[in-house]
Amino acid sequence: MKRLKLILLRIVQIIPVLLIVTMLAFWLSNVSAGDVANVTLQSKGIQPTEESLAAIREELGLNDPLPVQYINWLKKACRLDFGVSFQTNRPVTEEIFSRFPATLELAISASLLAVIFAIPLALLATRYRDSAPDHVIRVMSSIGATMPDFWIGLMLLYFFGVQLKIAPIVAGSKIQNIFLPAFTLSIQYAATYTRVLRGNLVEINRLDYIKAARARGLSEGGALVKHGLKNAILPVITLIGVNFGKLVGGQVAIETIFSWNGIGQFAISCMKVKDLPVIQGYIIIVLLAYVIVNLILDVVYMYIDPRIEVE
Repeated sequence: MKRLKLILLRIVQIIPVLLIVTMLAFWLSNVSAGDVANVTLQSKGIQPTEESLAAIREELGLNDPLPVQYINWLKKACRLDFGVSFQTNRPVTEEIFSRFPATLELAISASLLAVIFAIPLALLATRYRDSAPDHVIRVMSSIGATMPDFWIGLMLLYFFGVQLKIAPIVAGSKIQNIFLPAFTLSIQYAATYTRVLRGNLVEINRLDYIKAARARGLSEGGALVKHGLKNAILPVITLIGVNFGKLVGGQVAIETIFSWNGIGQFAISCMKVKDLPVIQGYIIIVLLAYVIVNLILDVVYMYIDPRIEVE
């Protein structure tokens, strides 16, 4: 019951943030688009005239005060109705949801891979701290955290796709094709998580309860895994939530390199032509995905560290 109340409290706290972000998204997208009526007519291949501009402004409600426009837009946005794309003349939700699952799949896969790589590397570095394995892992983590993901992607594609011919040159939204793009994106995050986790584990390894666990017969590695890891990983969970927002927004370079049909390339192309409905829909959908994932991570956080319920 306490956990349910805390989750509901998190949701209530998120609502004002969502409203502020939607206000900013609505205002910024309108400002960046310039004259929305003019852009709308040009997207339909109609030469703007005074009469046609006046008619389209009336049709779109652009003559209303900005707060009224925002409220009307928000009502539709709550139903995931963002209108029709200027670029494709199709409903925005269709355009976004035909691409967003591939981006979400890639973001989740990259996040999972980063954690899968980071945990054993951090444990190994801590177990053999200040020795050769630790030095190698720390150097690799420093390099991995600074390498551009597009360069990593090109090198991996050339090595596995061209030289070894064991990976497809062109990826699709299939599990057998997702490994290279997900692995490419995971490297920087895995490097960062390894460094953070290793630092936390080294500090925790000095604490009395870890020493007591070793005194009861557990090995140093066993004590870290059983008693230290769950506390050391908490800051990493926070980082996962922050980084997921970057991943779910679409990785244009990686999508281009691996021909991945995600939301990033489409969003950029719509921004270039000032496709206002798509830009607004993109911001809201990405924001919702980010909020939901961070809410899930909050629940995970509570299960790992029950003290949060008390706080």
